[in-house]
Amino acid sequence: MNTSSISIGDNFQELTVHGKREFPIQYYVDDFFRFPGCRFPLHWHAEAELLLICGGPVQAQIGRMEFLLDEGDGIFVNSNVLHSFSQLYERDRCRCPNILFSGELIAPADHLIYRKYIGPLLSSRQLPCIVLKPAVLWQKQLLSHLDHIFSLLQKYGSEPEHGPLPFLPFEHAEEDSPCFEMQVQNELNHIWQLLFSHAGELSSVKPEKEEAVLQIRMQKMLAFIRSSYATSITLNDIAASAGISKSEASRCFQSYLHQPPVGYLQNYRLERAKQLLSSSPDTVEEISRKCGFQSSGYFCRVFRKHTGLSPNQYRRHSRQLRIPSSAPAASAGNKQPGGTDLRSKN
Repeated sequence: MNTSSISIGDNFQELTVHGKREFPIQYYVDDFFRFPGCRFPLHWHAEAELLLICGGPVQAQIGRMEFLLDEGDGIFVNSNVLHSFSQLYERDRCRCPNILFSGELIAPADHLIYRKYIGPLLSSRQLPCIVLKPAVLWQKQLLSHLDHIFSLLQKYGSEPEHGPLPFLPFEHAEEDSPCFEMQVQNELNHIWQLLFSHAGELSSVKPEKEEAVLQIRMQKMLAFIRSSYATSITLNDIAASAGISKSEASRCFQSYLHQPPVGYLQNYRLERAKQLLSSSPDTVEEISRKCGFQSSGYFCRVFRKHTGLSPNQYRRHSRQLRIPSSAPAASAGNKQPGGTDLRSKN
């Protein structure tokens, strides 16, 4: 299986381009077990997303809410909603197919169909996500249509940028379609009718007035850490970058990233150090200084505790095994945006 890097910005937005303007849908297969910490980090995108759980249970974080999804479940994630996924057990091999798509694949934005049926659902903050269970009849029907889309895009989709995707045994995998783009649009139309028709039956989420404020504060603090990690910064400095107290800064980090700000900072520095050890000729002392550690001795102690290896051992192993250098990414306790992760892509 080939993989490509995805990039997530300081404001949590995934920077990957999904699909093409003339056919705005993209099929992926995400191997959660290959991501640092078995977790696809917190992010958002303008496209809506439909994902199927395969290979074991998955924990979904939608905003500050969490859902446990069993194998065979699906989930619809609405446009512009913060979310992340992580497999529950490290031993599992969760390989989850998904699509990201624009509502304009169904109808143009100035069309009556878009204004009446698509836009209202995409802009609804009361429905940030919809968990799909095969035991519910209409949701089972929706998942069948989704399987059909996966099958079509797996068989007829454009050449993957970084090589072929793993073949998954979808129910409709053997079916032929002389006009697959129209069939994809047709299946997506059926999916949207089901979502819209049953939206009123679903438990809605009352939008919290402070959600947008918290996201802005997080964006400011993450941007500050990324720009200043090489210097000596404190919790007070991190909080001041967003104009809030230290306790409020800690609350924000715990709400979204489940770790304290200083812990995030140290993990970020360590991930930067890993990158430099794998790719640069700098000495350990130079790398420790560039990554904001007080001394090379302290850096070595923290690095060994974090990885089980000394910096020089890590450098030798990474080069011998040709471990690809990664931009700062979420490690097993470092669930952050702003890094590089693995995503199979078509």
